[in-house]
Amino acid sequence: NLKEDEIAIDLYADGDRAATRVCFACVDHPGIFSSLAGALALVGANVVDARTYTTKDGFATAAFWIQDAAGNPYEPEKFNRLKQMINKTLMGKVVARIAIQDKDKFKKREKAFKVPTSISFDNDGSEIYTIIEVDTRDRPGLLFDLTRTLANTNVYIASAVIATYGEQVVDSFYVKDMFGLKFYNQSKQKMLERKLREAIELGVERAST
Repeated sequence: NLKEDEIAIDLYADGDRAATRVCFACVDHPGIFSSLAGALALVGANVVDARTYTTKDGFATAAFWIQDAAGNPYEPEKFNRLKQMINKTLMGKVVARIAIQDKDKFKKREKAFKVPTSISFDNDGSEIYTIIEVDTRDRPGLLFDLTRTLANTNVYIASAVIATYGEQVVDSFYVKDMFGLKFYNQSKQKMLERKLREAIELGVERAST
């Protein structure tokens, strides 16, 4: 049984997806998905897909598929060091939001790419969740910025699907509000869209300097 602040981490080589699968198990709390995304961004891992589930007894399990900066899976001999670094971040020894600023940079050749951002809300695609789809320019730390923004506005993320197309990424978040309801309210949707766009723009500025 996991203690309140304990996080179990396992890493696997996933040959089918040319990525390393990182599995987390911990006691569920608001913002846990964002914390995990921040820890991965901080170790320089690029998240190519993610799934998260919460069990009925209040445990969160999350699987992230990650690649290194060159777009390759991590070598198995690096798993232990990766695990230690992720653990340090999650234990609060490093504040991801601040430390990430040095990692989150576009490479010189990437600066020229311009990808417009579009954000949509879909209440028909799932019976119990609103699907927020964010289509924008990919960069390290993007998933952390988006999930932190959602967590800070009391949005519960049940799962995320990430699809990358070169410089472009489509992040789909299956979400509900703190009462377990969908986001039907137009003004609430507009507020969330504004905050997500702000987070994206701030991140682009940070990555471009």
